[in-house]
Amino acid sequence: MATWQTQLKQISMALAVVGGLWMALTVGLGDVFNIITSPDEVDPATAASLGGIDFIDRVAVAGVVLTLLGTSGLALVQKSANNPPFLNTIIQYAPVIIGFVAFSAFGTEAFDTITGNRDWSAYDDVQNSYMLFLAASLVSGITSLLRR
Repeated sequence: MATWQTQLKQISMALAVVGGLWMALTVGLGDVFNIITSPDEVDPATAASLGGIDFIDRVAVAGVVLTLLGTSGLALVQKSANNPPFLNTIIQYAPVIIGFVAFSAFGTEAFDTITGNRDWSAYDDVQNSYMLFLAASLVSGITSLLRR
């Protein structure tokens, strides 16, 4: 039988994948990569929805990509002896890293989402899916720390 920490981590990672996938499909894969690599080329509507794109948004969206490609998503990126050590470390601690980003940059919004105080109708799909991803990643990161 799985412990409550394992179940909570699995559920929160599933929600993070749903939120990240919804965001990626809503803004388009081209804009996802533009947010990370060249924010000046992001569709103006996407940039406006995010309230502008700064460094922390770029890191968080890189977390979306890692989550979707990692073992919680498509499992295209995994820990491996063939990977450089820094990549294995990032893959292993991705939930904690993304959770820290969510806590430090989006703490109030993430806690509103976790506690049920978010007014979902006040935001568009990009903002809602982004916040679902970040809040679920925060829960997953905290749970990962509790399991260690």
